[in-house]
Amino acid sequence: MKPLTIRKERRIPTRGEVLVGLGDTVEPETLVARGVVTNPDVRELRVNRMLEVDAEQAKDYMLKGEGDPVDRDEVIAIRRSFFGRQTKVARSPIAGTIESVLARSGRVLIRGDPIPVEAAAHVPGKIVDLIEGEGAVVEAHGYRVEGVFGVGGEARGPLTVAVDDPDAPLTSSDIKDSHKGAVIVGGSLVTLDALRAAQKAGARGVLAGGVDQKDLTYFLGREMGLGITGDEDLGLTLILLGGFGVSPVDPEVFEFLRGSEGRLACIDGSTQIRSRVLRPEIIIPEP
Repeated sequence: MKPLTIRKERRIPTRGEVLVGLGDTVEPETLVARGVVTNPDVRELRVNRMLEVDAEQAKDYMLKGEGDPVDRDEVIAIRRSFFGRQTKVARSPIAGTIESVLARSGRVLIRGDPIPVEAAAHVPGKIVDLIEGEGAVVEAHGYRVEGVFGVGGEARGPLTVAVDDPDAPLTSSDIKDSHKGAVIVGGSLVTLDALRAAQKAGARGVLAGGVDQKDLTYFLGREMGLGITGDEDLGLTLILLGGFGVSPVDPEVFEFLRGSEGRLACIDGSTQIRSRVLRPEIIIPEP
């Protein structure tokens, strides 16, 4: 396998601050850009029902107005009756901002706090281009192996080969405490117990030929859709090098990974097979 020049576009999904300059040398954890995006979480409160008043009266009891920040469980409206002996309150279910006070309906809309986003370099290299307000392009040198399917986003860790040959399944007995922080290489199949053991051990990723589709469903806790993957919150990235079911790893690829044991692996399980082809990848930077 020959080394390549690899260019990775690193950008945030909004306008923000670019933190690197042209020609800068970066490490995988170097932040390239950061910003904030609008929170899609909007909660509706029926304040009039909480206060037990007519809809158009609710606005008279509001303690907060449009644009005001609120904390979770903060009182935004209060009504006292019977000389203060009875109190009805409306509390915000989330931290955020009062987006709308709908006076006629007695409703209040609260949007969650903006969500910070950032993009790290992911691979060691040099900044060769800047994307104004959004990010940069990192140029790295190393080796790239493309997978067939993956789940979980970007992760990094030293490669550890846990099986003796590309036909061997990766089972829970192959997972050790020493695999914490590592990217584990298996053979023809990774079992459900092995995935759970790797997750428990704190491994960053698993590379294997295949997985039983039912096992993947149990591991994810839901049916796997056919859209884009990569945003699963698993704490572990899985990349299949062959497909579903028993699928021995290509011997040449297995030998390359075994020969790269101990080196940094930068992996990404993101996959999309509909509108555009996006395959998971393993990048082994040159030392």
